[in-house]
Amino acid sequence: MDDEYTKIRNQSATAFVRKVRTRNGVRLEIYSPKVDKRVYLDPLLIESLAWQTPETFLNILDDPHELADDWEEEVEDTETEYTEFTNEFAYTLVRKVGSGNEARLEILSPKLGYQTYLDAPLLESLTWQTPQTFSKFLEEPYGPRGTH
Repeated sequence: MDDEYTKIRNQSATAFVRKVRTRNGVRLEIYSPKVDKRVYLDPLLIESLAWQTPETFLNILDDPHELADDWEEEVEDTETEYTEFTNEFAYTLVRKVGSGNEARLEILSPKLGYQTYLDAPLLESLTWQTPQTFSKFLEEPYGPRGTH
């Protein structure tokens, strides 16, 4: 995933993800060719995605794609190498799992114990969000209250 795009797709969307290095540290770039938009997420924002629920995404995202019923389910592991995203505030591991229309982006927060699988429509939805939308994911910076 370093420098080279990894493709996550299904019938309704395609998203490309990769790790990029900026002068402000590493970022996860999510690019949607359909809408020609991209977003760059720092390790803390990536980690904050790991504990979101379908309801949270529907409530927070501006104009989200419809979420698949199985968006959170683990899919067959077809790519085993994780890419690390780390800074002084967060440590996350990201990789593509599954293939074809079953591909998802797995986000793992090993220190906090959260893990999620994001499909192409959800990744595409992230590319058109505002900074204010991403701030809402950080309202609970260590995961949902009462779970840790």
